[in-house]
Parts: sequence; structure tokens; C-alpha cells
Amino acid sequence: MSLLEENTIRLKIKYWQIIFLCLCLLAPVSGHAQLFKKKNKKKKSEIQGFVLEEGVTPEERQKALERQLVSPVRKMLNRFNFQIEKSYGYFAYHNPLEGVSVIRNPRNDLLYLVPLGEETGTNLPATGYTNWFNRLETTTIDYIDDDSQIVRTDTASLAYSNSGRYNPLTLRVSLSLKKLDRGHFERTGEKRYLDDDLIRVGGGIGFGAMKFRHPSSEQDADPILRRYSLPETKLSTTKLFGSVSYNFYSLGDFSMLADVYGGVWKIKASQVNKEQVTYDPFFNVGLMFQTTFSKYFKGYIRPSFEMRSYTLADDAISIPHKFTMFSIDLGLLLKYPTYPRNRYVANQVQMEHVFNGKMYRGRPFYKKQNPRYGQNRVRRKPGGSFFPIIKQKKSKKGSGKGN
Repeated sequence: MSLLEENTIRLKIKYWQIIFLCLCLLAPVSGHAQLFKKKNKKKKSEIQGFVLEEGVTPEERQKALERQLVSPVRKMLNRFNFQIEKSYGYFAYHNPLEGVSVIRNPRNDLLYLVPLGEETGTNLPATGYTNWFNRLETTTIDYIDDDSQIVRTDTASLAYSNSGRYNPLTLRVSLSLKKLDRGHFERTGEKRYLDDDLIRVGGGIGFGAMKFRHPSSEQDADPILRRYSLPETKLSTTKLFGSVSYNFYSLGDFSMLADVYGGVWKIKASQVNKEQVTYDPFFNVGLMFQTTFSKYFKGYIRPSFEMRSYTLADDAISIPHKFTMFSIDLGLLLKYPTYPRNRYVANQVQMEHVFNGKMYRGRPFYKKQNPRYGQNRVRRKPGGSFFPIIKQKKSKKGSGKGN
């Protein structure tokens, strides 16, 4: 075979190979005859769904910022109130006698008590009580004179009375529960509380002396018995109590609160026999008229009514002593400020503001703090100008326009 024939055969083979490949590529692909099969795999989405949320309002953002700027210790201490009260009052003393006979011996001017039945003188000697006010002091009665004046308390109502002054000093600590801003709650559903207190719950201690106006107590059952001289004309007292105050009316800076407290009290140990005395719990009811000087400082006047009593007793007799008190209480209420005072001289901002990453107040605790612009008088016209206007003076010879 010649070289020309071999080349011709090779060209024909390559020609048919090219045609076969083209037919394979152009033919429809189906089933297992498809040469190039693309795998269409769907990618799983990582997003499960969408949740629509409202954006944070500027007010909410500001509150969140303020919560970060306020000390939690200050915020907690601000809920407590410290109150100091000075009272100016009057008391009425009442000493009803029961189960005894009162005897006045005119020979030695001795006034004493004996248990009922011993005034007949059949069981002499008897024990007579000459002091039944602050301690039971006795004397031996060998005989009862025929001219002695005797009044039995089972046949006659006998009570010694007196009056005096009572000016105590009272200290109180209470916890505040704030008033809910109902208008804001109805509009937005958000619970926001006002600066005014709704309820105050607390307790305190009081010190004061009851000074009797007269050195002796008098009775009106029998003129011959006359008066009973008091062994003590001044009783120093201490009281411990719990209190509840309810704000039932507010208008601007003025509020009215119903204030009730009660507890235990006692007389100074050196002025009474502790083994013979029994104290009854006392209660005090008052109406507080309060004015607001600032959100941390308040003053009030409190008319009040108080009842207290004690009893001296032994195996033979029991003598009650009752006090009814009326007083006018002048008080101040202090709160620990939520924000510290800004004492930087260069900072003259009066309202509550942020300074160097902390929340401050601009005014002292006893001055009112307006949250918008402070409390200085707002001037409608500026007090001066940096560039004063110089007014032209008119000429005396003419109108100023020249001759």
C-alpha cells in the first residue's frame, strides 16, 4: 500500500470519529443513556421564620439609659423616709377608783385607801395606801376615827382628775409605696409611678415628759375628801410604735394623709415601781396636712388624738390611770436623693441631667427641682447683650440732620 493510500484511510477514520462524537452530543438524553447528569440539590435554608418587633421608642431608650446611670443603692434608699416631729400638746388625766374606800382623817389630814369592807374598823389593824399614783406605798391603820370622812366606791362614783402639758419629740422611719399614674397607665398600659407617696409603712420612737399643771388631783364626789397630792408632778415617758399613713387627697404640692400609729410605752424606771405597774398599749390617730418643698423634702402639720393608760396593782387593790392627749405635731420628712448633687462649678444646669457618664441633680435637696428647665425664673427678655447698641444723640441746635 502506498503512502498516499495510508494517509487517506487515516483521514477517513478521524472524520467518522468526529461525526460520532457530534451525534452523541446532539442526541436527546433520557434514562441511563444521559452522559452528563446535573444533580439539582436544594439547599436547606437556615432561616426558620420572621418575627416582627416594634422598635425601641426614644422614651424607652432614655429610661434604659437612666437605669444604667442611677446607683441601685441610692434608688433603694430613696424609698425610705426619715421623719422628725415636735409636738405641742395638752393631756387630761383621769384616775377612777373602784373596789376601795377612800378615807380622810381630819386629825392628821391623812388621805388613804383601804380595800372595801375594811373601812368598818372591825379587822384592825389594816393596811392603808397613801400613794397609789406611781407606786403603792402603805401605812398601818390601827384605828379609824369616828369623825373620819369615808366614801365607798361601790356607792359613789369617785375619780381624781388633773391636766398638764405634753411636748414629745418623735423620730420615724417609713417605707414608701408610690402612687400609680393612672392616666398614663390607661393610655399606654405601662405602669409609671408618681413622686407622691400613696402609703407609708414604718415605725419610730418618741421621748417626752408629762408635766402636771396642778400639784394635786381633784375630785367632785365629796368636798371633805378634798384633793390628792401627787408624789410626782412630772413623768418622763418613752414610746415605741408602728405606723401607717395613707394619702387620700393630693392637689399640686398639697396633700392630706390619714396617719395612725400604736405600740407600747413606759415611764422612766426611777419614777415608778416596775413590779407593780402594767402598761396598756396606746394608739394615736392624726390627720396630716403636708406641703412639698421638693421631691426629697416635705413639711407637715398633724393634729392628733392619743389614748394611753397604766395600772398599779398588788394582791389587794388595782388602780387604773388614764391619759387622753391632744396635740399639734410639726414635722419634717426627708428622703435620700436618687441622684447626687452636681458640685462642679462650671456646670450650672439646674435640671436632672447626665454629666461625665453619671446622673446628677442640679439643686439642693430642700429646693424644688423642675425636671424640664430647673427652677430659676424664666426670663422672657435677655438681661443684656454682648454687643450693646449705641444710640445717637440728637443735636441741641437742630434736628440732627444738619444745617
